Amino acid sequence: MSDEGQPVGEQSWPSEPTAPGPIAADAAVTTPVTSAAVAHTSGDAIAAFVLALVSWVACPIIFAIVALVFAMKADQAITAAPNLVTGGGLNLAAKLIAWINLGFWLALLVIGGFIGVVLLLAGAGSQPALP
Repeated sequence: MSDEGQPVGEQSWPSEPTAPGPIAADAAVTTPVTSAAVAHTSGDAIAAFVLALVSWVACPIIFAIVALVFAMKADQAITAAPNLVTGGGLNLAAKLIAWINLGFWLALLVIGGFIGVVLLLAGAGSQPALP
């Protein structure tokens, strides 16, 4: 038995590739057994980034809010396993894009509402008097 708890002759999957070519009959082919897990980018961070970008084209407020929800989930996954889950920069970009989009639309709604109120008040004073 080896140190990892597997028999010596058994290989773990995936094994590291070996060099092609002829192998001598007396040469022992061994591949090192590694137990290190490979880090991967968070799927939630990718989804948040894509949704934040799409929010500039279609359904801006809804997609931006959904992107922020996915970014929150990605933050939790990244902090829970920092060596196994990556994507912090992608997640930060998604949050920035989504918040900027929400701020833009909120400002547009506030300015539009203010202009609407001003136009309503200006129009109320310009009505002709009844005889």
